[in-house]
Amino acid sequence: MERADAHLHLFADGYPGRYGRSPAGGDELAVYRTLRHEHGIGRALVIGYEGAPEFAGNNAHLAALAAAHDWITPVAYVPVTGTDRAGLDRLWAAGFAGVAAYLPDPDAADAFAGWARTVAGPLNDARAVVSLNATPEATGRLGRALAALDGCPVLFSHLGLPGRQRAVPADQAAAGRLAPLTDLAHLPHVGVKVSGLYAVSDPAEAYPHDAARPFVDLLLHRFGARRLYWGSDFSPSLDHVSFAQTLRPVGLDGLSAAEAADVFGGNLHRALRAR
Repeated sequence: MERADAHLHLFADGYPGRYGRSPAGGDELAVYRTLRHEHGIGRALVIGYEGAPEFAGNNAHLAALAAAHDWITPVAYVPVTGTDRAGLDRLWAAGFAGVAAYLPDPDAADAFAGWARTVAGPLNDARAVVSLNATPEATGRLGRALAALDGCPVLFSHLGLPGRQRAVPADQAAAGRLAPLTDLAHLPHVGVKVSGLYAVSDPAEAYPHDAARPFVDLLLHRFGARRLYWGSDFSPSLDHVSFAQTLRPVGLDGLSAAEAADVFGGNLHRALRAR
């Protein structure tokens, strides 16, 4: 099974991490290249981030990496207010496959939704991948805008960011928390990344992150294995777990071989081939 990683980051100076330096322990590109060869990862969707001053220039860094490495497919960071059509054209010319937005609250979601509706045509024409780090509070404001992006694979990161759980939530509580996301399951172009499970766990290093299981179960039931995407969240995840542990997220052990092949690579390969 050739894997494809639907969520990782590569920073020129390394992700600073909880201890002030990259948990990858060196040149992040070199480390990830070793990991991808060891674990059979054929394609990587690298998510841009420039949401803090120390990450300025990450889009340019990813464009340069993608030009040099055909296994890298980058998506460019955009602010919640997006960019104009000429800006999108510049991103496509630089080799980006789509955009990444970070929506922590309803105000950010409203700003992004307003922008997305104005550029739905060019995004759909490009079959742009839209990667969203959105809390449930933000996701609840996105329905109409995302429905208009029906030519784009829209991928919600990190199980839809349900938040840290001190104990394993009851199924009903998990369903209530992710209701804004599962309400979008009727949109066939919307999927969810099984990534960043440490962000659901309290403490974050409590692998296998049992508190995430009800959310994974729910997403499997509502979206199906054909719309879930494994992501390592390299290198931030390495602050809490090993890379090998990211390959064994809780809740996916019952998948058939065909379903596992979809979640761990097939779905992303198909989404990127459709561009």
